[in-house]
Formats: sequence, structure tokens, C-alpha cells
Amino acid sequence: MDHSRAGTMLKRLRGFPDHLPEQSFQLDYLLSVITELFKNFDFQRVDFPLLESSELFSRSLGEGSDIVNKEMYSFQKGEESVTLRPEGTASIARMFISHKLHKQLPLRWYYQGPMFRHERPQKGRFRQFHQLGVEFLGDSSETADLEILSLVWLLVKKLNLETKAVLEINSLGSLEERKNYKEKLKKYLSPLKGKLSHDSQIRLAKAPLRIWDSKEEGDQEIMKKAPLLKGSLQQLSLRKYEKIKGLLSDLNIPFRENDRLVRGLDYYNDLVFECVSEDLGAQSAVLAGGRYDHLVESLGGPSVPAVGWALGLERLCLLCRPFQREPVQIGLLAVGEAAEKQALQLAHKLRLEGFSLYYRLSGNFSKQMKRISQKNCQWALIFGEKEIRRKEVILKNLSSGEQKSLPLSQWKKELKKIECPEKS
Repeated sequence: MDHSRAGTMLKRLRGFPDHLPEQSFQLDYLLSVITELFKNFDFQRVDFPLLESSELFSRSLGEGSDIVNKEMYSFQKGEESVTLRPEGTASIARMFISHKLHKQLPLRWYYQGPMFRHERPQKGRFRQFHQLGVEFLGDSSETADLEILSLVWLLVKKLNLETKAVLEINSLGSLEERKNYKEKLKKYLSPLKGKLSHDSQIRLAKAPLRIWDSKEEGDQEIMKKAPLLKGSLQQLSLRKYEKIKGLLSDLNIPFRENDRLVRGLDYYNDLVFECVSEDLGAQSAVLAGGRYDHLVESLGGPSVPAVGWALGLERLCLLCRPFQREPVQIGLLAVGEAAEKQALQLAHKLRLEGFSLYYRLSGNFSKQMKRISQKNCQWALIFGEKEIRRKEVILKNLSSGEQKSLPLSQWKKELKKIECPEKS
């Protein structure tokens, strides 16, 4: 043991957040609301490992993507390179192939859990973050795209974010059309390479579309005159895109076209979209996704059309108003050894009946009352020596101050009448 380091304070790793009880409650509440909405659309939960083969992400996300080049937490274990999952869609495709589920199509899946990316931490961006995603496999129609987008908008409405979040859409066209566009973009940018930022110069060779995402002012100025992807789309791709826009309008789902939205990951084609908010600053996208009809096939599986999206839970939490935790229903007070024993027995029975209950029986009556008041309890159950002799308990309404004595034999009947709707 290195005694010279004894007593040195260990620090939290940068970008790996702690969530104290109130933060965890906010995240749990959001998670419950969103997953309930997923179930309304008949999406079923799946889970996949935190660790996957590094090759899965290099093949699916593209060798030129920032995630593969700079952000993956990868390490060697024996002869195998493994990676902490940076996103979920590649794992979904791998899982589909691994379990040979092509005969069960179409599939509607959702997932949730931590992801890991070695990015520069800032507001709304962490190195470990909680992500939720939905994937609709086996349907190539525009109505499938619409369903995925309508889920986005219902989520926005459910969380009262209509004035804070905007749905932006674009089309990347087919893989061939996107490939042709990359060449056009390279042709435009190559003479200007020396004026691009260092990162964008690297992207120019393998992932020129990623330059659209650059936050560098010089890059943004150069991209103002760059050719747009829409100019490379053929009639079939344009018709698909127009149909999606028409379906969104039919459902009164507001959206904004963004010709510069490209989603730089290699597996996307046709529809891409983001839900963005100015309230989040530089990291404006709270949710993003699109269609990926060739991913499963590129990983060795059959040809499976698919569309989906994912959101960052911590980033979404920044947009939402704080959710109020429901107060503890009952606070328990007892003074005296016999009263404490009786109170503990009753506390056990109450919790078996499904009531939420708080007690800390040390200290005098005033201290105990102060503690349950701080917990915002709705009711108090009070035991003293007199109540023990009479085999009674005092039930007190902490809002009105009204109280009454109850025979211990009637506690269950009386408590089911109080303001606990789920018990009545």
C-alpha cells in the first residue's frame, strides 16, 4: 500500500456524472413517461450488452466518423478488441442477426441504458450518458417513417415542450445519391482545405458530410456556399420525401426543413431528422434519427429496411421543468419504548399494504414532528404512552391540523379512507 497517498481525496472522472437523489428522480420520471408512450405504440423492450466487438462500430458507423476515430472507449482483451457501446442502433442490428429474427419481421423495439463516448464534456454532453431509442425493423414505407416521427411529436407534447423544441427533417436520398454528393462536396472543399479547421481537414478525406456539423466559425462560413445534398437527389427520393412532408402536414405535426441536416453516420439513407432546441446552446439536438435500410445487410444479415431514433435523457432533462416528487403519505411518531415497539409493528403492516411511510423515532416529539414536516408528509400517526394503554393511535391531518383517536383494530379501514386514491 502506498501510504503517501493515504487520505488523498479521490475525484469523480471528468464527464462521468453522479446523480444524487433529486437528479435520479427527475431521470426516472422522464424514463417512466417515455417508456409508457413507447408501449402505446407497441414497441417492446430489448437489452443488449455494454460491451461489443469494436469491429461492430467501425463497420456500422464508418471509419471516418468522429465516434470511431476519437470517441470510443476501446480496449484489448486477449486477441479481441472490445468497446463500451457508444450508441444503440448498431447493437440492435447485431442482435437481430445473432438471433436470426428475419422471419419475425416487422419488429418494434425500444432500448434504454448508459452509453459511452470520449467527448469534451460541456452542458448537455457527458462521457457517460443515458440513452433511449426506438427501432422499427422490416417496413420500408413512408407510413413507418411517419409513425416514428409522430412518436417524436407526441413525446414533445407529453412533456409540454412545443414552444422549446423543433422537429427538423431532411433527406439523404439513396446510398448512391449520397456517394455522388460526397464527391461534389469534396470537389467544392478541396481548394479551400487550408482554410478549414484541423478536424474538418481530417473529415474531408473520409467523412466530408461531417463538416456540416462543425461549430468552427471559419468552417461555417465556408459551408454557406457549399452545394446542398438536395441537388443530388433523383425523382424517386424526392417523391418519398415529399410524401413524408405531406403525411406530417395531414396530422398537423409541425416541422422545419433543414437542407444542411446530414447525420454523418454511414448507415443512414433517405429520411433523417433531429429535434432541436435553442435552450440547449451548442448541443442543440435532444433527439435524432433516420432511416437505415442497409445496415443489417452491411453487417452480414439479410436486407432489412429500418427506421428509428434515440434521445439523451440527461439532455432532455435540461429542457423539462422539474418534476415534483409525490410526498410521503404518512409520518410515524412515537415517544417511549412501548410506543416505539407498537409503532414499528404498525409501520411494517402499513408498508405491506402499499402505503409510503417515513419515520425516525429518535428524539423527542417536537424533533420527530419537525422531521416529518420536512418530508411534506400528508398524515401523521402518533403513539404515546397514553395511546398504548388505550390501544389507540392518533391520526393527524398535517394540512388542516385536525386529528382524531382511532382504535388500533380499525387502522386499516380508516387509512383507506384518507387521501390515498390508489388505496380506496
